[in-house]
Amino acid sequence: MKINTLAKSKPTATDILAVLRDDHRHQCECDPEADPDIDLRFDSTIQDWRYACDLVEWKPLAIALNEHWNIDVPLSTWKPLLNPPKKQRLEGVCNLIAEHATIETVVVPSILGRKCAPAGVFFAIRELLERDGADVGDFHPSSQLSSYSTDHFRALAGPISHLAPGLLPAIKIDHPEYDRASCALIICVFGLFVSLFAVKWAPFVWIPFLFSSVLCWLWTWHAARHTKPAAVAFGDLKTIRDVCNTLAPGIRT
Repeated sequence: MKINTLAKSKPTATDILAVLRDDHRHQCECDPEADPDIDLRFDSTIQDWRYACDLVEWKPLAIALNEHWNIDVPLSTWKPLLNPPKKQRLEGVCNLIAEHATIETVVVPSILGRKCAPAGVFFAIRELLERDGADVGDFHPSSQLSSYSTDHFRALAGPISHLAPGLLPAIKIDHPEYDRASCALIICVFGLFVSLFAVKWAPFVWIPFLFSSVLCWLWTWHAARHTKPAAVAFGDLKTIRDVCNTLAPGIRT
């Protein structure tokens, strides 16, 4: 018998804002281009949002939002909400997404006549991890979070964290490959700028630095998307039970 663990529900604009804030919170821990000093609110400008989360221009952003929220809003509808970025506010984006999107919520089971949110969260996490490709054949409340966090950190920081936005501790990623690539890129870019001032004495010295900078940028791109972190942690949480108990207070019963 299949247990229903997740349900689709219609979000409010406040629900959408909570998810955007949650994504920004996690992103700031692993993306050096994200700005942790920006507090996203309904009255935040689109420009502030783009700076906070290192987002692209309005057209590719609109396409990405449609894909992320599984909606089909025309670009002509998105444009006046995203452009001009200094004038438009995040509230308009949240309202539009809430109008068209659905979100997944936890189905809270009754155990001995009482609602048990942690149990509902447990089954929801198992389903979301399985959907992300995890082997959940031996999945228990006592299972170590580290057994899943390294390979499935995007599911944990994404749909699982979104079950109760703001409650899961911010993600901490130990990614030596990405760190090495980023360090090499900084050195190469610095060398490129220095070499540009030396063209009078060495006209072509900037060429190897430019070539190296491009290679290092590709290295960082590959490391971020195709290499596995050494370790991923969410605060002091150690087991799946810890995650369930952390998220449970934010679940609607």
